[in-house]
Amino acid sequence: MSQTKKQEIGAWGEEIAVRMLRDKGYDIVDRNFEIREGEIDIIAWHGKPYFGNTLCFIEVKTRGGEQGSAERATGKEKLGNIKQAAIAYCLRHNINRETTAIQFEQVSIYGSPKGLKDVKHYEIPI
Repeated sequence: MSQTKKQEIGAWGEEIAVRMLRDKGYDIVDRNFEIREGEIDIIAWHGKPYFGNTLCFIEVKTRGGEQGSAERATGKEKLGNIKQAAIAYCLRHNINRETTAIQFEQVSIYGSPKGLKDVKHYEIPI
């Protein structure tokens, strides 16, 4: 089945995010983890300055044109779904949430395969 233009831009943006995260020292361990309640685009381990080895759940939002702010596309409901998916991921992989540092993040990609305009990386308080 062929992808829609929106799906193509989203897949391209996710690849850009993975490359950027790897360049920053992230160890990507899973992608597109999905449960009924939600999906997590990228899951990675990263050595954080204060917390050490941290499990990061990363949402990627790509905007190819003038569709508005990628940062504002992750609302309260979406954050709740990401949190539920993160809990499921930890349970499925026997990760103790009490003793493991966990961080939620977002990578916002602006552009398209024809040209990258900007990449922004944020930590998300949940």
